[in-house]
Amino acid sequence: MMPMTNLKPVKINGVNKVTKPFNDDVSAGQLDPAVLKNMTNLDEPVHLENNLAALRDGSLTPPIKDPIGDRVTVEQTLLNCQNRAVPIEWLTPAIVLKHQMLVYFHGGAFYGGEPQNNTVLLKMIADRSHCEIINVDYGLAPEHKAPAGMLDGLAVIQYLHETRPETKIAIAGDSAGANIALAVASLNRQLGGNQINQQLLLYPVTAPGADHQGPLWDVNQFPIIPSQRNRFAHYHDLFRQIDTIMTDYYLPANVEAASPLVSPINQLDLAHSPATMIMMGEFDPFRLQAWEYAERLANAGVETTFVQYQGQNHAFAPLIDRFWQARDVADLMTESLVSLL
Repeated sequence: MMPMTNLKPVKINGVNKVTKPFNDDVSAGQLDPAVLKNMTNLDEPVHLENNLAALRDGSLTPPIKDPIGDRVTVEQTLLNCQNRAVPIEWLTPAIVLKHQMLVYFHGGAFYGGEPQNNTVLLKMIADRSHCEIINVDYGLAPEHKAPAGMLDGLAVIQYLHETRPETKIAIAGDSAGANIALAVASLNRQLGGNQINQQLLLYPVTAPGADHQGPLWDVNQFPIIPSQRNRFAHYHDLFRQIDTIMTDYYLPANVEAASPLVSPINQLDLAHSPATMIMMGEFDPFRLQAWEYAERLANAGVETTFVQYQGQNHAFAPLIDRFWQARDVADLMTESLVSLL
């Protein structure tokens, strides 16, 4: 159950930061017991084999109980635009407010994941917000290297622009999907589009392939109690390995990881970004780069909110039947969607 702690935002370097402890007694520096239970295999260092099939299997979420049922319909279809046929899930609640939509990009380290990872979470958001949601099945690396996924996403935005020009769009995604969402939003702005009115980002990757010895990967910036330090250090190292593998799969030989469309932290058009909310676990290895991106947004004058879930790690949001934090993410995204209607 969510703690009753005062959760007012605190302004830090222009960012509205909200910190949510996992209970009233522990404010920081410990893994949520439910998270810690799932990390028992990390008592020793882990070497990640570069086996694409196994990596893709590991990027799928377990079955999730669906509390929404047929209150939200899910249609598998193709959107055809800009000479691209993009598979999507189109989620439609029983009561629809036509003026706002959510376009969502699933995570999975660029090489894995699937829209169904997030279907139940998105059904909950659609049911509560009464907004339609498009869950994009963009092309995965290495078969579809950058910028293929970005162009799939841009085609979806253009399709909505042509068929529903009055509709405003919130763009969202988790992990690598949030990275693609940010690239799509940037491309859309550069092409003169103005229908994206907010960015809702779950633990975004904002600097893939960054220097693993540099400040964005400094494990010492994650204070943790001594009894959990080694387990978290192994978890952090596992994500360094994932970051290396996914960046190698994702990028063509002639594309630099620091490119602004690959690393949103380096985008030059941040001042034209819409209001942005980032939702992140305290012990997410990508937290430092997400915070750096948030500070750069705020410095450019963009309304930026950073919600930090203490004790949490990466990729918790789809698990609405396991974590109150996942249901809280659904609440926050719902509030953001309806706030601009």
